[in-house]
Amino acid sequence: MRAIGREMVLGGHLLALGTASMAACASILMGLSPTVTLLVMAYLFSFGAYMLNRASDIEEDSISNPARTTYLGGRRRYLPAIVGISFLLGYALAALRNAVFFAALLVPLVLALAYSVGSRRLARLTGAKRLKDALLVKNVAISFGWSLIPILVGLYFLSVPLLLYALGVVIFLRLLVNTILFDVRDTEGDKRFGVRTVPSVYGRDRAFALMDVFDSLSALVVVLLVVAGALPAYALVLLVFNAYSFLYRVMARRPGINLGFVCDVLADGEYILWGPVIFLGKLLI
Repeated sequence: MRAIGREMVLGGHLLALGTASMAACASILMGLSPTVTLLVMAYLFSFGAYMLNRASDIEEDSISNPARTTYLGGRRRYLPAIVGISFLLGYALAALRNAVFFAALLVPLVLALAYSVGSRRLARLTGAKRLKDALLVKNVAISFGWSLIPILVGLYFLSVPLLLYALGVVIFLRLLVNTILFDVRDTEGDKRFGVRTVPSVYGRDRAFALMDVFDSLSALVVVLLVVAGALPAYALVLLVFNAYSFLYRVMARRPGINLGFVCDVLADGEYILWGPVIFLGKLLI
């Protein structure tokens, strides 16, 4: 069981399953049942993007997350192939669905490449070769990519109602909290490699304060969207994640705490709960 748990977390499967769960959440809000194909595609694209980032960040990870670097070291040579296969299978399934959905999925691919690989042209625009190397740009890029999940789900079903855009705003704010927390965990490695993040530039206290702001804002947005009718009343169950993230941020501030566990298991584990929680909310409210 321990080996399975390590593979789930360090191998990127927990995060990929979280993406699938968010896709299920969007489907349920639309009043539709998530198809197996939709969930598989969500998993494949997230897993491919995760492995692409791992392949490009071996040196940085050796400092900020040595356990993951050691764990993935044996498959390092295969990472490019894993990335390619994941995206190819995902696009093949998308092509069988509809052309609009297939074309829209090019956006996450471009974001993943700009984030992990980058280019000189990007450096002229952002001041950094990769999106992940620019202050706050990496956080916005990741959060924006995840906020596209409900929109992509809508395109999968060829219907994009207002509530999917509303859900995208909530996801964007929730992911800002997550990405800044990971920056806190990666501070030492980021400083060594010159990666500008909120905690590496402004310190841990200001980073946690900013997370509190985004967390509170996401809760406020959920309430306002429900009051405005953009989200159904049962979407208020999403507020449970504000309490959940508050608790793991309190843990993260304790001296000597294992930040790897807080980030990789507790923080990333939040997303796998989105589908079940919204399903229960719809049943009970």
